[in-house]
Amino acid sequence: YKIPQGDPVWNQFNASFVNRELELHDIANEIYLAHPFTTWHKKEWRNAANYELGQHIAIDFDTEDERSTLTYLAKDKFIQKYAAFIYTTPSHTPANPRARVLFVLDQPIYQAQNYTTAVSALLWIFGTADRQCKDCCRFFYGSRNCDFEWLDNVLPLEKIKEIIAQYKSTGEVIKKTHERKNYKPTADQQEVADALKKIPAWGIDYDQWLSVLMAIHHTFGDAGLQLAKSWGEGVDGEIERKWRSFKRSGNESGAVTANTLFKMALNHGWKSAA
Repeated sequence: YKIPQGDPVWNQFNASFVNRELELHDIANEIYLAHPFTTWHKKEWRNAANYELGQHIAIDFDTEDERSTLTYLAKDKFIQKYAAFIYTTPSHTPANPRARVLFVLDQPIYQAQNYTTAVSALLWIFGTADRQCKDCCRFFYGSRNCDFEWLDNVLPLEKIKEIIAQYKSTGEVIKKTHERKNYKPTADQQEVADALKKIPAWGIDYDQWLSVLMAIHHTFGDAGLQLAKSWGEGVDGEIERKWRSFKRSGNESGAVTANTLFKMALNHGWKSAA
């Protein structure tokens, strides 16, 4: 059971998590019984401001093809060496496979920003993974009667730091340069395109990333898809899937416009030519 957006039960749900120390088999058992899990939080409330520590990193694979099967993922050398286990997620079906890889660290990460950076670095390694996973307060649903691939490994924090260094020094710069140089914005898109250069697609949280895509969609409609793809750095097909779910009129709380995008760009040092 997944809680619908806007359901009043969310308040109760966000206050229901209990910080616990569990052995790996106990974690797997809780997942198998459909219990959700997240990082530790203070004040009995799950949000980024209350983040206390995290000693697991979960990466979702939702491509719904061979790349999201347990067999395929278990052959990956990094997963073979460092993952604790892999399991099928609640939305998995044999025809449309989905899976989650769980990494357990040898020591906790105590700063929310460091945790987000660590997850982002792992997402950089796995190009087909779901980028929503990088939020420090993200929870993951359990998966009743799921299938498991048991690997029983621990991921050292020193290895995470090594990957972060590679990610920061080469990953972001090379990836952005490669993806952005292939698209030239039209004249009416130029101001938005200039603002986008200041907004780091992998340096903001998922909701902000989604808001930028919504703002481009609201401003240009389908003509803005290539601009969104050149900036958004989503996994294969991710931006197109999100794009098809948008409405020009916005969501229940109203449209996200170009002004939202411009304000975000200003916060990252952009200066409007106007």
